Amino acid sequence: MSSLTIRIEDDLKQKAFYQAQRMGISITLVVKNALKNFVKNPTITIGEPEDVEVTASLQAKMDKVADILS
Repeated sequence: MSSLTIRIEDDLKQKAFYQAQRMGISITLVVKNALKNFVKNPTITIGEPEDVEVTASLQAKMDKVADILS
């Protein structure tokens, strides 16, 4: 087992600790879970996710993928 030190804004730290406390969990559990999810699915979203316009062409491609997977 090892430790990880990160630098974050004071306000973010306070809000995160508050939310974790309200849920009855530790901030360590929150960070460990986020890191485990990142390892399983190595993607990250910076900012708000954007809406994707589903055009007829895109829908046709998604339908083909669905057919393959089913």
